[in-house]
Amino acid sequence: MNFRSLVPADVWRDLIGRGRRRTYSPGSVLLIQGESPDCVIVLLDGLVKVTQGNEDGDELTLMLRGPGEVLGEMGALLGRPRSATVTAAYRCATVVLPAHAFRQFLKRHRLDEKIYQLTVERLNSHERLHADLRRLSRVGRMARVVSHIADEVGRPHGPAGLLVELGMARPELAAMASMSRSSALAALSELQSADILTLGRRHLVVDDTVRLRAVARNGRLPGRIDRADGGQAM
Repeated sequence: MNFRSLVPADVWRDLIGRGRRRTYSPGSVLLIQGESPDCVIVLLDGLVKVTQGNEDGDELTLMLRGPGEVLGEMGALLGRPRSATVTAAYRCATVVLPAHAFRQFLKRHRLDEKIYQLTVERLNSHERLHADLRRLSRVGRMARVVSHIADEVGRPHGPAGLLVELGMARPELAAMASMSRSSALAALSELQSADILTLGRRHLVVDDTVRLRAVARNGRLPGRIDRADGGQAM
């Protein structure tokens, strides 16, 4: 679910008509953690990576976002500094509008409740993900993270598959799953050997979504018992 899916076509057109179009090349930073929330960005096309830094200087990838998203909306609504950094993983076509114009848009269409509900749902989803990662095996953790990302940015591929553009290096994916890089690579290889995933350099294809979600729930590949892995996040 994203913001575009919550509103009718005419309301979406009204939103993108309130700002100016801007294109970001891969690697460009759209929003910076800690900066003033003076604008909101509507993502029309492309893929962005949402990261968050901690006091030790480490940066963790939180999520990927695709077309139909509104970025920086909660900072604009609450008047608080950005909670995360958003970077273009691929070329991104956007519309940038001032925070006050976004607030006026929400007021006009009475969307305040919907935007808060979407934010709460995402926070709950993130908490459930991390709760699951604490109990699952190595292959289960990777399946859970891939399933989570696929739900957000997966696109139909072939008769029943999903194409997932990752927009990140393998170490970042490993960190999302609270695993070492070597453990993550091993888990991905196991999922590929089971014909659940097909791996590419910066993308993957979910060949069997039903089996992927089953592994994400119980932490076991079909026909075997998987032991928990103690790999730590990088």
